[in-house]
Amino acid sequence: MDIMTPSPKPKSTFVASVSTQYASTIRYGKSPCRMAAQALQFCMLLMLFRSQLQAQDWKKHSIDSRGKGADGVRLLDVNGDGRLDIACGWEEARETRVYLHPGSQQVRGSWPTVTVGPAGPVEDAVFCDLDSDGACDVISASEDREIRIHWAPTSASEWLNPNAWTTVKLPAASGLQNWMFTIPAQLDGNHGPDLIAAGKGTDVVWFEAPEYPRHLNEWKRHQIHSRGGWTMGMMLADVNHDGHNDLLLGIRRTNPGVRWLRNPGPGPGLRDLWEAVPLDPQHRSAGFVEFSDLDGDGFPDVVSPMMERKELQIFRGLDRTGRNWQNITLPLPTERNKGIAAGDINLDGQIDLVVAHELGGAAWLEWTGSLDSGQWIRHSVGSGGKLDDVTLTDLDADGDLDILTTDERGLQVIWFENPQRE
Repeated sequence: MDIMTPSPKPKSTFVASVSTQYASTIRYGKSPCRMAAQALQFCMLLMLFRSQLQAQDWKKHSIDSRGKGADGVRLLDVNGDGRLDIACGWEEARETRVYLHPGSQQVRGSWPTVTVGPAGPVEDAVFCDLDSDGACDVISASEDREIRIHWAPTSASEWLNPNAWTTVKLPAASGLQNWMFTIPAQLDGNHGPDLIAAGKGTDVVWFEAPEYPRHLNEWKRHQIHSRGGWTMGMMLADVNHDGHNDLLLGIRRTNPGVRWLRNPGPGPGLRDLWEAVPLDPQHRSAGFVEFSDLDGDGFPDVVSPMMERKELQIFRGLDRTGRNWQNITLPLPTERNKGIAAGDINLDGQIDLVVAHELGGAAWLEWTGSLDSGQWIRHSVGSGGKLDDVTLTDLDADGDLDILTTDERGLQVIWFENPQRE
């Protein structure tokens, strides 16, 4: 399977060659009908060239460039205005920030922001109304072996006031391992949301919420997987279609590979080790993971870049059990590919893939035919210093998917504007 990178002619060369062809019709006395036909062809070629330019012209915008170490984003509409807001951990600045979407007219500039509290070297920050008081709190996972809860003010007028936030540590998480991810989820059907967590260690766990979530010492930790590792990607998805969200993992080191943990559902088994189902028999070093039905056959697929190889792996689902997969390899130009997202980038009704390189830029991949025999075309989106995961969302409300990410060594919290609807 090949990935092709389009290489349109430079503008001056392209326009010059077409203009020369059109001028020759005048010079050699071609008929008016022939001249009109070639003039029309000239205009159409110019329009095609303009569309090729636009396809490559992804404008980069910075939401926040103050400080160092922006490391991943999570989205939720926290103020009920219909627009997605952002939580972001800043690893080197050792703090967690929240950004409120300013509306489509102001979206290309800096967003209203608040530092919700100090943290260690943050790897992940996520929204959740953990105490069910109507205000979205923020949970941050850090590489100082701590998970912190940033309690939000209940008054909307105080949301951008950093002094109105309170930061506490979750005792059940302290000292176990460096944490990379937390995912809020209602697992046992009791009380408020629980928390799933993994990091740079062998334990994948969930923290059981007590009746009163602010009684921090009453949170209980349950191990659900003992062969974790450096977790790069983690997401909830009902892989086996049984009505319970399973846990999909992409692990970079220690016990590398892509696997999913079967959620047994509420009951005693929820607090025991969950069954682990591997997708990659070669146990390669994986980056982030994505879950999407790429070919529309009704069986969702899993996608993950291989961090230490020049390739992207598509695990094509063959049925609804989550146990039978077709392994498809897509070659990539370099190693260290990390972020992944799926969505219809060019509005042709087909799911495309977006890949971010850890030490380079981002690109989107389109395909024709079938997943395993189609031809993939790679389109460059933009560059960066150190990109993390990528999220697809329509930030400017123009009807196409933009690319939101972080650049730890550049403009920090950034997004690339999709030119399809310009």
